Amino acid sequence: MTAFHHAFSQALEGHFDDLWPHLDPDDRTLGAIAVYRNTAIKARIDALEANFPTVSRLVGDDWFRAAAREFVEDNPGDDPALAGFGEGFPAWLAAFEPALGLPYLSPMARLDRAWTEAHVAPDADPLTPARAAAAGLALTAAPARLHPSARLFWFDWTAPSLWLAHREPEGFEDLPWRPDAEGLLIHRPGAEVIARRLSRAEWAFLDAARDGRPFGAAALSARAAQPAVDASAVFAGLLAAGAFDSICLRSLKP
Repeated sequence: MTAFHHAFSQALEGHFDDLWPHLDPDDRTLGAIAVYRNTAIKARIDALEANFPTVSRLVGDDWFRAAAREFVEDNPGDDPALAGFGEGFPAWLAAFEPALGLPYLSPMARLDRAWTEAHVAPDADPLTPARAAAAGLALTAAPARLHPSARLFWFDWTAPSLWLAHREPEGFEDLPWRPDAEGLLIHRPGAEVIARRLSRAEWAFLDAARDGRPFGAAALSARAAQPAVDASAVFAGLLAAGAFDSICLRSLKP
């Protein structure tokens, strides 16, 4: 980036001093900068709205875009690619005064952000049931690895159901807040991002995998979380969903 382009970028954020050696500070220049600045702000607001659709749906377009403008002014960002814009939005929203009476918004933003992260995560081959079966009992000693797109959550309230009801309203009923614990897995084992509600045993299995523990130990964690659960069935369901990275097979001796 040249000195001029850096100075112009700073001017779009309201810092003009470095620009004046390159341009005259007259009304025409200031007017042109205002046009560029407004265009840049609108692009980021649009990107934020696209990246956090559940939050926008919950509060309405006007509220969201007003809040988004304040976020953009505070966090303009320096990446011209806006597909992942808004990394700090969930934490910012938690401290945003008009949202303090809406404590569910920041968790909804975290889940929206996880969807974006899963969408842009590196591709990887998921561990398939056929490859797991071919590994046999040796797989139990292999360190489990989550798919690189996987984002794992556990809440002490029905945040996943609330998020799914508004993120995918065609497929889920509109559920109110309830003090019932729920887990959620968001990942992209193929071309599409998938969101899957988790039982406590499923979450415990995946949490152990997130720590890189062997598949056998992950199964024990699932049983500890739900003593009556069939850990083999839990593993089979998560395997069918593409939750694991096939890279774990590299640790097995030929």
